[in-house]
Amino acid sequence: MRASLPAVAAAATAITIAACGTSSKKPAPPPPARSIASSGCSPITYGGAGRPQFLIAASTALQGQVKEHGVQIAQALKLVLAQHDWKAGPYRIGLQICDETTATSDFADPKKCAANARAFTRNRSVLAVVGPHFSSCAASMLGILSKAPGGAIPVISGSTTYLGLTRSGPGVGPGEPASFYGGGARNFVRIVPADDVQGAAVATYLKDHGKQRAYVLTDKDPYGIGIGEAFSFAARKLGATLAGSTQWNAKAKDYRALAKRVAGTHPDAVLMAGYVFENAPQLIKDLRAVLPHAQLVGPDGMDQPSAIVEGAGASAENLLLTIAVVPARALPPAGRAFAEEFRRRYSQYPCCLSVNAAQAAQLVLDAIARSDGSRDKVRAALFQADVKGGLIGDFKIDRYGDTTLTKMGLYRIKEGEGRFEGSISPRADLLARH
Repeated sequence: MRASLPAVAAAATAITIAACGTSSKKPAPPPPARSIASSGCSPITYGGAGRPQFLIAASTALQGQVKEHGVQIAQALKLVLAQHDWKAGPYRIGLQICDETTATSDFADPKKCAANARAFTRNRSVLAVVGPHFSSCAASMLGILSKAPGGAIPVISGSTTYLGLTRSGPGVGPGEPASFYGGGARNFVRIVPADDVQGAAVATYLKDHGKQRAYVLTDKDPYGIGIGEAFSFAARKLGATLAGSTQWNAKAKDYRALAKRVAGTHPDAVLMAGYVFENAPQLIKDLRAVLPHAQLVGPDGMDQPSAIVEGAGASAENLLLTIAVVPARALPPAGRAFAEEFRRRYSQYPCCLSVNAAQAAQLVLDAIARSDGSRDKVRAALFQADVKGGLIGDFKIDRYGDTTLTKMGLYRIKEGEGRFEGSISPRADLLARH
């Protein structure tokens, strides 16, 4: 039945009046948060008053050779939340730590990452994810999280460096990064420089120290391939000569034949772009045996000096490692203060990527505080982040989700331990992203 025009007008008036009459009322507070239903996640951690209303889910590595990183990341996140009294603006925030690794592998497990992501999407309490630790885990998670009921779940990482998560460029697969989001919203930001920055930083360092002829070895993972290609791009722009490039097989018993082939090209530097647990100590031993004076370089995937020294022995001496973190003493004032509080609470200084994780958590809490409690508003706030006086310095998040920070820490193995040597920021024109 059709309503008469006056009836329609009256109905519209009633709706308008009702809307005006309720606009001054405060929205109902969110219900208490529900625990994420995943065997890979811890119970909710919360130290504030009452019960948490929302959750931050953290995805990190709690098994394998990098589990120490994951433990410290979890500690750093708990400290940040405690410093904020477990609140973000008017909202009470809890934390759940979720493992992305398994007992049988040093890498993230794609199936576990996807399962955790699905568990996050089923829980309306989850406002954001801090992590994951590995880029491969992000690749498994982002498409699921970007299409979550109730809005795309924003993801902020302090360690995932694969360029293809945000941009096209060296080592990036066809269709990336769009293929990672599966038609959903772009929901990923990172506060760590991408791999093209690391590759350019290595090329800059070698150029500045008189190394003109480098050989590039990569693993078979997009991570290592991307760093290798980024290094090659920057090295050519700097006028260096590439002696050659090839991949190494992580399952090989030794690399003596490969090392002789590399030595035959007479390099003064060798970049080994890959992970320490891909038999890198054996590779270092065999390279050092035939190239005693060449500068060997490893990226952040080899940021395990103790494991390298244990496996390579004296051959590890003088190995240069790059990673986008600096020790506590080299952090800006806010970072040094956080490191001291971390030491007081946990009896050791934060290492590795834990300060990055703390910075990510601070950004999430700030984004939640400036939001209406919705994922969309939190995600928008993260993409608009402009940090001054942060734990890791001043930076912004650009429209792709990348940080404007480009500083890479330099560490050298001396007398069996990794020692901080300084930091370097490559020129923007040396980055191969597009």
